[in-house]
Amino acid sequence: MPAYSLLCDVRRTESTADLLSYLDRSEPGFAPYLLAAWSPELTAQDTVVLPYLAVLLDEPIALRKPRTGHAAARRLTWHCAIRNTTGVELDDDDWFELTRELLDVTGIEPDGDASACRWVAMRNQAGGLDIVATVIRQDGRWARLHNDGYAARAVCADFAHAHSLDGAR
Repeated sequence: MPAYSLLCDVRRTESTADLLSYLDRSEPGFAPYLLAAWSPELTAQDTVVLPYLAVLLDEPIALRKPRTGHAAARRLTWHCAIRNTTGVELDDDDWFELTRELLDVTGIEPDGDASACRWVAMRNQAGGLDIVATVIRQDGRWARLHNDGYAARAVCADFAHAHSLDGAR
């Protein structure tokens, strides 16, 4: 089995609030923070209240039924956990670049799509990043997430190769 420099795991869950609460735990000596979000106003704030953030993320889900006439299904929160196993420290610009590539390729927020899914990228440890999104777009439609786990892992592998992380062990 190959050894990966950036471990990437994509899952879905039912509760955005519970997931954000879980991710707010951090490793000792590291203060968790919001790296980026679908809305630049969120990252400009000094602090973000997680229950409020969960409501903002889930707003398209709540609006889906009035807009489309269809109730939302279960497991609508998308979570991508990325862990750097190399020991080489990535700065916030690197993590942001990886986030943008991953959101585009997976279909969470394709480049130039103003109605894409809402998402946040959180740092809760020195060697990791968590991206949380809802799979209902802001226009009420489902995101196109076909093979999103494979796509996310491919982006991480390409990023590791481009940044010479794959030989950094």
